[in-house]
Amino acid sequence: MSSPLLFEIHFPQGLLSLWLQAIWSAQVPMDQQGVTRRLVADAGSGVLFNLGVPVLIDQQEFHDQVMFQPTNQRAHLIHLPSGTDLVGVRFQPGMGCLLQTKLAKQQDQTDSLQMSEFVQSLLIPLTDCSSVQERIDLLDKAFNQRVSSMADFHDPVLKAVELLQQSSRVDLLDALPLSQRQIERQFQHRLSMSPKYFQRLRRVRAVLLALRQTEHHSRLAELAFEYGFSDQAHMTRECQLIAGITPKRYINRKRLL
Repeated sequence: MSSPLLFEIHFPQGLLSLWLQAIWSAQVPMDQQGVTRRLVADAGSGVLFNLGVPVLIDQQEFHDQVMFQPTNQRAHLIHLPSGTDLVGVRFQPGMGCLLQTKLAKQQDQTDSLQMSEFVQSLLIPLTDCSSVQERIDLLDKAFNQRVSSMADFHDPVLKAVELLQQSSRVDLLDALPLSQRQIERQFQHRLSMSPKYFQRLRRVRAVLLALRQTEHHSRLAELAFEYGFSDQAHMTRECQLIAGITPKRYINRKRLL
């Protein structure tokens, strides 16, 4: 049975890919039933433009047309009712906070990213677009133009994120021109978490992505070792804590789809 959710995703290229993970669109036609999806924590943040009916996140209804999604440290459930019409951007870890800081300096203001002149100026053009592709192209172009003037910076957090995504060894951060205390402070400011917690999020996310492939369903103990858990029980506890679901329950749900 096909899903009533109409979902499109675009992965930015070049400089913009350092700032954005993805630009996406989600719609549920009025003649279809609503759908509920689990949003697994990925240490990213985002901006959501709601051009349709209110949506529910963890059973709380949101009516705002523009909403900033802060860095999430736990999984959330989002319910998209009939008439849902969303488009949004997902920032790379730590980059949403950096963009907000740089916009505030450029525009001489202290508003949140959600209320910034730049983000608010996109709402009407998005509403006027006649297709999902036009919306995605509009956001790609707008953010590309905006960050092109912010390219001349050396960002130690971005480098730290890259290192931690490549390896589970925290000691790799010793190669950065920052002390451990400075790195910890930057992570707390930009991602609202420590480097070690960031690694925990990425490991859990990697396991769930691997479990989308049926050939991994019978090798949970091997996956635990492969992704740096002490054993299968440790992997199960971490998945339950961070993603709100155990690997076995995740597999069973995938089989029912």
